[in-house]
Amino acid sequence: MKKTSIIILLLVLILTVFIGTAFAIPNDEIWVAIDPGHGGVDGGAVINDVKEASLTLEISFKIKEIFEQNGIHVLLTRETEDDLSQGDFVKREDMIHRVNTLNTSNACLALSIHLNKFNISKYRGAQVFYNTTNSCNPYLAQVMQQSLITYLKNTNRKIVKRENIFLLNKVTIPCCIIECGFMSNPEEFALLQSEEYQYKIAYALLYGVEDYLKLY
Repeated sequence: MKKTSIIILLLVLILTVFIGTAFAIPNDEIWVAIDPGHGGVDGGAVINDVKEASLTLEISFKIKEIFEQNGIHVLLTRETEDDLSQGDFVKREDMIHRVNTLNTSNACLALSIHLNKFNISKYRGAQVFYNTTNSCNPYLAQVMQQSLITYLKNTNRKIVKRENIFLLNKVTIPCCIIECGFMSNPEEFALLQSEEYQYKIAYALLYGVEDYLKLY
């Protein structure tokens, strides 16, 4: 009886792999949403007159470029320095617009791009925030964090569950926040402003998304 159960389990696993392979989404139909954090009046963290909003947009353009070179379409929630409010800036209105854009898109997942800042300059390293609004979020976060660790080779941070972030609470597709590094760390701040490192982040996220899509 035990032998029969093992054989059935193996057959189920083989069938699952076959079905997953047979019905995999073709690359030309894969869309990923990239949300450059902040914008407009909301500059986010600021160090030496450099705004987080400007750096997240620069990094997001690199992500779009690299993803599309590798057959993954990218939807950007913003493509200018402006915020997404209609008229005078209202933070909630800006966030609701982002959420609606993500939830009504045909993207299979969303990555919100941010940068960290802390009052102690020694802290550094990319880190992924998530919650469980979508059951896939913990796995997406873990895969993205591991890719950042593997390819940036300068962080050993772990994913953090956050229940108090509006975007994570309201976005229904798989979603996580990518904190690409600390602007408050001088060495990392210099890296985050360099094109070479921005491309490095883009490739790390590409490989993470590819790993995630292999199983989901």
